[in-house]
Amino acid sequence: MRKAILIAAVTLMFVSCVAALAAEEPKLDKEKFLKEGFVPLFNGKDLTGWKVPQGDNGHWKVVAGVIDYDAQSEAKGNKNLWTKESFGDFILHIEWRFKRTSGLYPMPTILPDGSLKRDAGGKVITQLRPNADSGILLRGTGKAQINIWCWPVGSGELWGYRNDKSMPPEVRAAAVPKVRADKPVGEWNAFDITMRGERLTVVLNGKIVIDNARLPGVPKSGPIVLQHHGGINKRTGEMSPASSLIQFRNIYIKRLDDRDSSAARKSLRPFTLQPDEYGMVLKTPDGRTVFSYMTKKPADTKLAANSVCCFYPLNTPSGERVVDFAPSDHPHHRGVFLAWHSMKGKERADFWGWGEWAPTKGRVIKNRSVKLVESDSAHAKLEVRNDWLVEDEVMIDELLEVTAREEKGGYVIDLDYRLTPTMDVTLDQTAFGGLCVKGRKEGKGVYTSPGGAVKLPPPHHLKPESDWPAAEWYDYTIELNSGPTVGVAVLDHPDNPPTTWHNLAPIAMVNPCIVAPGSVTIKENRPFHLRYRLVIHDGLTPVELLKKLSREWRAH
Repeated sequence: MRKAILIAAVTLMFVSCVAALAAEEPKLDKEKFLKEGFVPLFNGKDLTGWKVPQGDNGHWKVVAGVIDYDAQSEAKGNKNLWTKESFGDFILHIEWRFKRTSGLYPMPTILPDGSLKRDAGGKVITQLRPNADSGILLRGTGKAQINIWCWPVGSGELWGYRNDKSMPPEVRAAAVPKVRADKPVGEWNAFDITMRGERLTVVLNGKIVIDNARLPGVPKSGPIVLQHHGGINKRTGEMSPASSLIQFRNIYIKRLDDRDSSAARKSLRPFTLQPDEYGMVLKTPDGRTVFSYMTKKPADTKLAANSVCCFYPLNTPSGERVVDFAPSDHPHHRGVFLAWHSMKGKERADFWGWGEWAPTKGRVIKNRSVKLVESDSAHAKLEVRNDWLVEDEVMIDELLEVTAREEKGGYVIDLDYRLTPTMDVTLDQTAFGGLCVKGRKEGKGVYTSPGGAVKLPPPHHLKPESDWPAAEWYDYTIELNSGPTVGVAVLDHPDNPPTTWHNLAPIAMVNPCIVAPGSVTIKENRPFHLRYRLVIHDGLTPVELLKKLSREWRAH
């Protein structure tokens, strides 16, 4: 009897504490939010507009004007609380607090690069500290979860991206909070979350903790999700030390992908070209990276070729990289590049980097400049100048004009090469060479042409006659092991010389080859013109879009 009375007293005391915590009057200026175009996601009375997990049995509830959760949902499947609506680009204001911690948790120290601090023996260093744990999932995916917890690094951490070792180092580092801005357990915190395209900024209690982080592969739209975490351990009967004993209030959202705000935003900002450590980076008006044109070889690279001068990374609109750089099986390949491996001028030369048919030593493509010559909110035009050098003597003067834009379904990048030799230059007949797209291969890849899926055998690198037949375009699409499906198509131009294609599935290569039908001679001081269109896309091969773009390209 005493035990029952004690349990009842403790329960009553706990409920009273929760109600007392919830009773604090919110300090948010709600009228200002509404005037600025925000709408409430929570009405302060019930869970209208939210999907309560089936079988939850009252654990997600409203107490004194706030959403209250005890980490004990009885739902059999997903235990999170989801909005019924989906959102693309938005600004979200949401306030939260932990009611109490749920136990001691062995917490590691997260370093600025996203890795964990280790001792001299390589073991992760941890400290037992009081903890609770929840989060806010953006666009309906756990990958884009903003962590709410008591770890020393602070709330705002992006677990799914920080721990994904397949991501570029800069993506993982950007997922680490820049500062710990959490208030003590029991006090209210405020997140202001801005999601535009694949870019995320998180402000916690007035301090920027995540600054314009790139979230490659994040869905274009999805619900806002309040996370369940932890709960009662069935074996011990005790609460997990990482449980979501949490409350939420003042949840307001402003869509940024409405036609008026989106058009206004895009009309004011042009594409930009920015320097980085290895070259120049082209960015969309909303800050997404289209590509980097690399001009410098990284010091720690495994690239076997002397030349860099390539597009890497080359991204889809969602930010997923579609090309590879210096892979272990072909370390001379580099993103998207133009070169041949068997050339004759005054001396023989291999600028491809293979080194089997002509010398590579002293042969290098050296960049002179990369300039942005036109830019607005719809397109960018770049001018690239390179010298093809043989023992410091110019063999070919390269002028490359690059025009980039975003079309519904992908990025469209037009490449206009003008190669002017300082002597007669012959490109020998070979099975491969010229424009090369070195795609990613960590997944299941397929090739498509205007006639549908391609089932041809792989061409042989020593047999030009084995190359695939001429076509207006070929597309390489891969379902990556990490989940997203992405692809790149190369569109040929009718003014180019006769072309067959060295498209090699085992190494994820797309190569329109003008030297497979026969050798090509470029006369001294006469510009040699090559034109290609790239279409970089998320999802499956956009056949109708490629057909449309090819018609436009061939008429241009």
